[in-house]
Amino acid sequence: MSKSKKKRNKKYTGQDAKSDVNMIRVRKVNAIVRSPFKQWVHEHWKFLRRVTVIVVVAAVIIFLLVQAFIAMSN
Repeated sequence: MSKSKKKRNKKYTGQDAKSDVNMIRVRKVNAIVRSPFKQWVHEHWKFLRRVTVIVVVAAVIIFLLVQAFIAMSN
């Protein structure tokens, strides 16, 4: 059995390579009618998710600290 040739996985960047500058990018867009509040939530979703995670973690830590102080005082 002959040795198989390694496949090239490096992008070709020579003079006659296909350029990405003139490439057209197509994005799928859905037109959905939303209320102003739902539109705001849709636009700020990543920020809201991060804030929610931070608030939940802080609430759990505060809850555990309060329970620890109550247990130590008894």
